[in-house]
Amino acid sequence: MTGFLSDLHVKAFINETWLERYGYPIHQDNLLFLWSITVSIFGIGGLLGSSGSRYLTVKYGKKKCLLCNNLLMIVAASIMGCSKIAQSFEMILIGRFMCGISAGLCAPLHHQYIGEISPRKLRGFANSTSSFFWSLGKAIGQISGQRELLGSQSLWPMLMASCGLPAVVQLVTLPFFPESPPYLLMHKGDQEGFKKAIRQLWGEGHHQAETDDIMKEKATMKNTKILSVLELMKERAFRWQLYMIVILTATVQLCGINAIYFYTFEVLQAAGFDERMVSYMTLSVGLSELLASVVCSSIIERLGRKVLLRGGYLIMGSLLAGITVTLSLQDFYFWMPYCSLCLIILFTVVFGVGPAGATVSIRAEIFKLSCRPPAFVIGAVLNWMGVFVIGTTFPFIVVQFQGLFQMIFVLGIGGSFPYGFHISVINYPSVHIRKFINETWIERHGSPLHPETVMLLWSFIVSVYGIGGLLGSLCCGYLTTKYRKKKCQMCTNLIMLVAALFMAFSKTAKSFEMILFGRFLYGIGTGFSLNIHPQYVGEISPKKLRGFTNSTVAVFLTLGKLTGQVIGLREILGSEALWPWLLASSGLSALVQLVALPFFPDSPSYLLIQKGNEEACRKAIRKLWGEGDHQAEIDDIMKEKAAMTSTKTLRVLEVIKARSLRWQLYILVTVMTTLQLCGINAIYFYSFEVFHTAKFEEYLIPYVSLGVGLCECLSSILCSTLIERFGRKVLLWGGYMLMCSVLALLTMTLSLQHQFFWMNYFSVILIFLFVIFYGIGPSGATISIMVEIFSQSFRPSAFLIVGCINWMGLFVLGMIFPLIVDNLGPFCFLIFLGILALSAIFIYLYLPETKGKSIMEIKAEFNKLNFGKKETSVTENNFPKEQLFCTRL
Repeated sequence: MTGFLSDLHVKAFINETWLERYGYPIHQDNLLFLWSITVSIFGIGGLLGSSGSRYLTVKYGKKKCLLCNNLLMIVAASIMGCSKIAQSFEMILIGRFMCGISAGLCAPLHHQYIGEISPRKLRGFANSTSSFFWSLGKAIGQISGQRELLGSQSLWPMLMASCGLPAVVQLVTLPFFPESPPYLLMHKGDQEGFKKAIRQLWGEGHHQAETDDIMKEKATMKNTKILSVLELMKERAFRWQLYMIVILTATVQLCGINAIYFYTFEVLQAAGFDERMVSYMTLSVGLSELLASVVCSSIIERLGRKVLLRGGYLIMGSLLAGITVTLSLQDFYFWMPYCSLCLIILFTVVFGVGPAGATVSIRAEIFKLSCRPPAFVIGAVLNWMGVFVIGTTFPFIVVQFQGLFQMIFVLGIGGSFPYGFHISVINYPSVHIRKFINETWIERHGSPLHPETVMLLWSFIVSVYGIGGLLGSLCCGYLTTKYRKKKCQMCTNLIMLVAALFMAFSKTAKSFEMILFGRFLYGIGTGFSLNIHPQYVGEISPKKLRGFTNSTVAVFLTLGKLTGQVIGLREILGSEALWPWLLASSGLSALVQLVALPFFPDSPSYLLIQKGNEEACRKAIRKLWGEGDHQAEIDDIMKEKAAMTSTKTLRVLEVIKARSLRWQLYILVTVMTTLQLCGINAIYFYSFEVFHTAKFEEYLIPYVSLGVGLCECLSSILCSTLIERFGRKVLLWGGYMLMCSVLALLTMTLSLQHQFFWMNYFSVILIFLFVIFYGIGPSGATISIMVEIFSQSFRPSAFLIVGCINWMGLFVLGMIFPLIVDNLGPFCFLIFLGILALSAIFIYLYLPETKGKSIMEIKAEFNKLNFGKKETSVTENNFPKEQLFCTRL
């Protein structure tokens, strides 16, 4: 924490040292890069230290390793303390790296050591003290970082070196304490040392029950050898424990606590606090987390770990949504920063009470002694990789494109998120809805419905969503042209809220017709938002981030699917009593967008091309992309405008007839059809059968399926980071070919699953691989291609075509897919395999790469296909002057 607070002094020192060495100041971008490396190299050291912790603790014991580790920390502190005198910022880098190695070693040692020295009745309390000391370290870093103490320009090297003091204290005191009792008994075989350690730690008394537990654990071990990381990963008995440790570690890293601390300074400044007071006010956040961790230690044995984790995540998620809204609005209302500050403090309190302490306790308790060191190595490696990635990227993300990232979230939460949510969530309450239909009919007419009639009504409830979606898509082009995307999206939110009310009160009103009407309205709403979201998000992004922002459409879609799977579990909202609220819950995302979207601008290209308002365009760019030189982007928009004789949006038939758009339409139809017919729906359909055949317990199958959805979500996020590096074309045709290979293997494994018992496990692996390849490749890259190959005047009509293909495909697949599966079984994958192979060849041969190109440059590439080798300057000028302001068929 001290490094974060002293960043201004360290940056000034780097700049002064550079100027003294080379005679000129360092460029600001290079300075920011060096600072981000200074921050993130701590993570590289931590990764290295945690990787070696298992070997060293097994060979030398935890106590001896901690003592040597203190010496390393003292050396690192000395190097950083002397950096200013030596006029070397490289010494800060080396010191931070060594601090990282030391922290990487001591973090897993601390968690294991503290868990092993505590009796069973105090184990939760003892484990949760890890988060207490972590919070205490942050609070002390904030206090000592005040300019009145060590945070001044002259004393900051001593601030960074102060980490050596705790190392000295532990180095002096630890020799007087014993090794952990389980280690002495199970690995050293020292029964006398074991009893002595128990008496020293727990006092005199009757501890036979604890001794018996340790003896039982020793008896169940084949030998006293501690497993390696690879051996642990291969052990089937620890598969779910590993899943847990990966999810918990990733969640702690990505829960937003780092972003919360970053934004605290900005919020306090926006609230009008004096700059000298801001650092003191920030202490309140750190002290809140410290006090919360104390509360966690006192309640963890009473409430249990699971309640603190699950409840903490849900409350933190709600608070983050609120913080996003208040941060977006803080420039419009003077009181909004105070709301942000309250929510930030609440967030840190909930984090400290819940996940911070409970995560450490869970990690220590779900592994026995022989598995604990390699398990903590895995957790620590994930943790330090996260620290490095976040430390490297976070400064760049939030500094310049803060407004853009906020708008991406606001658009996504009410755009593609509801579409994914409604696709997955409807499966969970199916039994309860069918029962509700039958009960309602009996109450009205005195006799039950025939099972086939109930199934028909249920099928109509499912499919009416697609009919509404098709209707919404058909109307979207005309309405967005006439009333603009922003206004249409806000009206869509109102439709979604009305639909949510129908769903919520359908059971109370005893009317299954309200469910039908609500699903229909949901379909209309998602039909609009699924068309508007990709266009809007593609138009607000700069050229260098266009692929990333477009791929977030797929991220929010898969996030919606995953959210539907999570809250659809019977433990949350999937029960018989709560299913109406499950169906109504997507109204929350519409409400968030309805409140936040008015405070964001229309897209810069819309304002300049169709409204002709250059000043509003520049203002929107500054709000979204920050201050800087954006003239090149404005010039690209001006070129696009100059190439057009009319700012009116063309009709669908005009777009279809245009020779200059022929190959764009071929590409559009190909990628959209392939997305529908790639086999992802069949994969999700077969996953339940495969998991059942693989002997997973019935109650576990929904959770394993949840893992498939989580894989798709994470791979979509990965796609958004890869798309600007590898381009769209490679991700598309490469993804198609990999998916094609997986389907071929899956057809074989499903056909042979009844002949070889181990074949089912291959099928499970292949299902996960297919979903990963789908998420990394076609899922994100398809959206980006669809946005980039059409200019402003063609885009609404093009997306109308996309919407029709999507919703018609959804409806048709829903009707015929069960018949295909019944007749072909696992060989139905061969149909999807053929489609993927043909599409991969077509994309490889004919799709130009769009990465880093302006809309006009992409158009020039397609003109070579549309008009052959002859030189042409065909643009929108070829269209007749009398263009209708409409997109009707």
